[in-house]
Amino acid sequence: MKLRMKLRVKMLLSVLIVAVVVFLASIGFLTSRLEKITLRNAFNFVDATAREYANSIQSSFDNELGMARSLAQSFYFYNELSSNELKENSKRTLNGIALNNPKFLSVWISWELSVLDKNWNKPYGRERYTFYWENAQLKFITDQKNLNGDEPGSLYYQLKTSMLEAVVDPYWFTYTGSNKRVLETSICVPLVKDNKFIGLFGFDIELSRYQEYINNIKPYAGSSAMLLSQNGTIVAHSILENTGVRIDSIYANENKNHNLLDKLNKGEKFSISYTDANDGKKYYATFVSFTVGTSINPWSLAIIAPEDVIIQEAQDVASKSRTVIFVGLFVLAIVVWIIAFSITRPLVKTTKVLGELANGQIDLSKKISINSGDEIQDIGTSVNILIDSLYKTTNFAKEIGKGNLNTSFSKLSENDVLGEALLEMRKSLEYAKELDDKRKSEEEKARWANEGVALFADILRQNTDNMNEFTYEVIHHLVKYVNANIGALFLINTDYQDRYFELASSYAYERRKYEEKRINYGEGLVGRCAKEGETIFMTELPKDYVKIASGLGEENPNCLLIVPLKLNDEVYGVIEMASFEVLEDYKINFVEKIGESIAATISNVKVNIRTAKLLEESRIKSEELASQEEEMRQNMEELQATQEEAARKTAEMESLINALNSSSFVIEYDLNGKIISVNQAYLALTGQPEKDVIGTHHSDNLEFTEEQKINYQKFWTDLRNGIIKKETNKVSIGGKTYTFIETYSPILDETRHVAKILKIAHNITDFIETKGSKKSKKE
Repeated sequence: MKLRMKLRVKMLLSVLIVAVVVFLASIGFLTSRLEKITLRNAFNFVDATAREYANSIQSSFDNELGMARSLAQSFYFYNELSSNELKENSKRTLNGIALNNPKFLSVWISWELSVLDKNWNKPYGRERYTFYWENAQLKFITDQKNLNGDEPGSLYYQLKTSMLEAVVDPYWFTYTGSNKRVLETSICVPLVKDNKFIGLFGFDIELSRYQEYINNIKPYAGSSAMLLSQNGTIVAHSILENTGVRIDSIYANENKNHNLLDKLNKGEKFSISYTDANDGKKYYATFVSFTVGTSINPWSLAIIAPEDVIIQEAQDVASKSRTVIFVGLFVLAIVVWIIAFSITRPLVKTTKVLGELANGQIDLSKKISINSGDEIQDIGTSVNILIDSLYKTTNFAKEIGKGNLNTSFSKLSENDVLGEALLEMRKSLEYAKELDDKRKSEEEKARWANEGVALFADILRQNTDNMNEFTYEVIHHLVKYVNANIGALFLINTDYQDRYFELASSYAYERRKYEEKRINYGEGLVGRCAKEGETIFMTELPKDYVKIASGLGEENPNCLLIVPLKLNDEVYGVIEMASFEVLEDYKINFVEKIGESIAATISNVKVNIRTAKLLEESRIKSEELASQEEEMRQNMEELQATQEEAARKTAEMESLINALNSSSFVIEYDLNGKIISVNQAYLALTGQPEKDVIGTHHSDNLEFTEEQKINYQKFWTDLRNGIIKKETNKVSIGGKTYTFIETYSPILDETRHVAKILKIAHNITDFIETKGSKKSKKE
């Protein structure tokens, strides 16, 4: 006959038998292992405590290094500043940091001298600016260093060549006016651009602040802690007198046996066990290193705990564990008995609720309350979680159905297939809504642009005969339509040989500004925009480029838009607008698009104005021409009479000249006495070709008397002054002597000034010779 027992009895007997056997067999092993594990965990606890406080101290250093790094990076575009601007910005920035961070003993920047002085071409030399606190007063000092070269072994040279961040080993410093020595360190960050060292930025901080960290580190009674720099200097110690000395001076034996200084210098994490020479006790020491930022100087935090305290605590834990195990075995028997009676009741209730859920009856009131603390409670909790999940899923589906896509919902676990499907459904709906919102936004922008095109199409049809009114209406409406604050329209002027732009109209705060402004082609941003034919959009404006005035003063705009008014690659003008709000791309595209229409209209307006001007000028010219025709007719009648008289006089003059050339020798001289013209009668007489005569001087071949030699210069001076002269001269040409009676007449030009000299001569050679022959015969 099979013995039938209730479920609760089976559970009680099974659990008790197994528990007793297991507990008795393993209690000895577990207690022994527990003592070892507890001891090991105790040492691990010391290590973990060291790591925790090391991370905290590192975080403090990182914050200050981050500030130094931000200070250095704020000057990354130093080359865009002049030397004076760079110096002033450096001083102003340091002053602000020092005032707002009095915890810093000093803040400083050390610039390479070649950065500040363009004439300094040496790879060394630096200029340092320092703000420091002294007797509660902020003071400033500047100095120059390394003018004769960098010292290879110096800290500055190491940082300059490595170009890495650093936390300097601690050093003592005494400030002027105080006898108190301060242990401090320097946080240094280099500024490097294009792999070139530009300068060094940093703070000097007092290290006494970390004494509070060290004082709070007490993992066990009798334990101590210390903060160490790379070179082994004790920055802070539980015993205050040990601060500022090297670790090898206090722990000489430990340093000798375990190479403490070497490990600290390398930034190693390690632990040692040693016997103190003073009290003979064994101590456990753990060293945790940390590096600040990208610095090359690892620091370390050490915790020293007495091993007897750690071992005693482990033994206490093991002893208490044995007691707890035996008590637990007794309690287990009672608990198992209670559980055996309590398991069946919640199982029945749970089965009922699961049946109702299977039929789709989801209600929070069906949640069951089981506090058994075992798998039965887990079953009840799982059922309750299932009810909550189904309820949340139902509500989530309802909210999604209402269009509320922001409803929060989270999966029960990574394997929640239903939750994953619902989240994917919401994601798809959100994406569809996002596409719909984007489409509506694009439609709104398109509508805005189309309305703008229609608005400006109407504006561009008005005032086409008045360029000033036309340009003002354009810039007035364009600034307001794109929601800018100030604008100007420049037109190209090609009336002269040089091309330049004139300010046609400007608009600001609904007031018309008529300002004279001229910008040469290619000059400034406006000129460059016109020359390149491309839009310029800036959110970082040049200093003092433009100001927007209001009742509260003047402010710099946050964006600047310059658009060329271009048609068929020809620029007719430029629109410049500034705004406090950054203009979006669709507004910029609109201005560029409307710019083509404005350019076309400007071209037409100029043609209309030029045409109207030409028509008016043509009308005036026609009237003047009619008047001139009448005057011309009268002048023609007078001219005809004059021409008839001139023809008669010309005929008489030609007859006179012909008679003169036939009967006389005619020669023309310039005012320097050189022959410029000679008639044929003279050439025939002397037998000379014309080319040999032209260009010869009046005095050539002339036989002077003594009186003529004396008065020759006066002779020509009188001729140049318009005085007619008469002379009798002898000329020797080709071995023959000729005697002429000559008349010199100055010829005047239209300004009544003497232009040349005309000589009319008569040959009296034969007469002189005949007269001389008769005189000889008579004698």
